[in-house]
Amino acid sequence: MLEVNDLTVAYGPVVALHGVSLTVADGSMTAVLGANGAGKTTLVRTISGLTRPRGGSVRLDGRDITRLAPDEIARLGVAHVPQGQGVLAELTVDENLRLGGLWRRDPKGQRSALAEAYDLFPPLANRRHVAAFSLSGGERQMLSVGRALVARARVLLLDEPSLGLARLVLVQIMARIRALVTERGLTVLLIEQNAKSALSVADEGIVLHLGKVVARGRAQHLLSEERLRHAYLGF
Repeated sequence: MLEVNDLTVAYGPVVALHGVSLTVADGSMTAVLGANGAGKTTLVRTISGLTRPRGGSVRLDGRDITRLAPDEIARLGVAHVPQGQGVLAELTVDENLRLGGLWRRDPKGQRSALAEAYDLFPPLANRRHVAAFSLSGGERQMLSVGRALVARARVLLLDEPSLGLARLVLVQIMARIRALVTERGLTVLLIEQNAKSALSVADEGIVLHLGKVVARGRAQHLLSEERLRHAYLGF
């Protein structure tokens, strides 16, 4: 479904991505791993149209989306959940979720999507009329993902969902996202510094180091590669 081919991105003289290529199959989860500065966030920002590449291409279902505006890419079903739990703090949980479906023209479908988000994340249902600033870090992360799902995302770009979360909350969120892949066929590109957690739920893995792909393969294989784990993944 999602293809990144020979992507090169630079910020002035600094090259952040050097010819990165990857493929995320329909209904699967691929984890992109690496330390700070590896180029992980630049990769998802480029896929979602927020950053323009110097070279290479991004394709969705065979269609070149490299030069499309972010809102056009979103309408094609690509949802970007940014690092740092990007919610509108002054709005309620319900209002944040409804924003995800603002562009939809089918009220019945929007109501159904809202119900599914609350079903997937029960803590949000109990706090639907509470302002987002009063939520815990885990609840904010659930809200960010839920809003993307209300938009009926086909491809979910998740940037560091583990940031600032307690381990138990992280495990719960990862399990729910894995269920979306397995049961509903969602396609997920998961950007993570917590390599062990990401590889435990992903199908495939790619390791970035200083903007270059240094390893790729099945998630379980990468987990078992001791040299790779020590050199790049920190466990």
